[in-house]
Amino acid sequence: MTEATTVGASLSRGEGRLERTGRWGGIHGLALAATAVAILVGKPVAILTGLAGVGFAAYSRIAEAPEPELAVERHVSDTDPEPGETVRVTLTVENESGTTLPDLRFADDVPAGLEVVDGTARHTTALRPGKRASIAYEFEAVRGRHEFDSLTVVTRDISGASRRVARRATDRSTVVCRPTFEGRTVPLGELATQLPGSQPVSATGEGQAFHSLREYRTGDPLGSVDWNRFAKDGELATRRFEQPRTVKVVLLVDARAAAYVTAGDGRPAVDACAHVAGALVGGLAEADCHVGLAALSPRECWLPPASGRSHRERLLDALTTHDAFGWRPPTEGDEATGDGDGFDRLLTRIPGDAQVVLCSPFVDDRPVEVARALDARGHDVTVASPDVTADDSAYRRLAATERRVRLDQCRRAGTAVVEWTDGGDRGSPRPRTGTAAVDGSGPRVATDGGEGRWR
Repeated sequence: MTEATTVGASLSRGEGRLERTGRWGGIHGLALAATAVAILVGKPVAILTGLAGVGFAAYSRIAEAPEPELAVERHVSDTDPEPGETVRVTLTVENESGTTLPDLRFADDVPAGLEVVDGTARHTTALRPGKRASIAYEFEAVRGRHEFDSLTVVTRDISGASRRVARRATDRSTVVCRPTFEGRTVPLGELATQLPGSQPVSATGEGQAFHSLREYRTGDPLGSVDWNRFAKDGELATRRFEQPRTVKVVLLVDARAAAYVTAGDGRPAVDACAHVAGALVGGLAEADCHVGLAALSPRECWLPPASGRSHRERLLDALTTHDAFGWRPPTEGDEATGDGDGFDRLLTRIPGDAQVVLCSPFVDDRPVEVARALDARGHDVTVASPDVTADDSAYRRLAATERRVRLDQCRRAGTAVVEWTDGGDRGSPRPRTGTAAVDGSGPRVATDGGEGRWR
């Protein structure tokens, strides 16, 4: 990391400051001491040398780094790339300040998540008035909305005793990379059959087809009573009919700061969770489910369960561009309320008859607590956990073991767990299920009265 990117990291867009580098901190005392010695010995040449040193020391205290006036032009070769494509950025700065900038250092503020794969995003030069300097670099496109809107600039005076640091606002260039989530819905066969869409459920009242009889209960509608049986043997019985009921599913994506851990490829676990949720959107929508989306994060994201093509596009767009699933982890400033990860707020929004799919890397105990809390409120919970662990060090092997222990805790509590692994393509996780899930003998997620019918 260069000086420009290092000192500009703490600045907000449009901010700047003047700093003393301390480069000539010792010259002041040395020049005064040399001048005093020269006066004592009475050597005119030594006195002049000491006075020159004093003058240089005074200059280093008085001089200030020039404040640049720069015209910035940025050109992005492709603003809507596919994941993995290479995008070229050309940045040109022109000195419009009217004076020479003896030491100009600038670096393009590459958005978080983008990796420069060719060229460099920084440059150091001296720039005369009216002259230009250009850089060009390439980055690999990844999921998300990436805003190029600032440039970090550092100027120094000739002596290098002071520097002016600024994060200058530039014209905004937006790059949106939308993964083809639909292409990753095929492996969801096992999970999609666990969470089907409109399914017939036995219930009292009106329906499409007769299902069965059961003992009459106080409060049953009179229209559901089998009066023929009552006339025959004097016993009240209630008729049950097949009624279609739409399944509501909320995809809860773990986007807390703890979920921004990275594996060997440098990709945060949140990105893997977003890809899992995007694949599930396609699979569940094909099964006629009403799908909603929520973020377990201080950055609020909530889309209530619904169906339809436009709603599906809104879900995928949120997973691609919403700040809650961005490449920078949330900070304390993102906590607008006292609810640290927004879970208490979500509990008031998730419909009582909705099933919840928790997409989390399970890097700490919080997802286990969330799954238990949802189960205690009557929600059927399924865990879809991408495996972002590695085994190249003892610490990472320990983290992988702890993750498996947490998933086993969910299994013992009766929660269905689907583990996901990286299929080799960056950002394309694949479900890993056991034989029970493949042959249909695994645990079902939602039942009606223990009769094995999906709710």
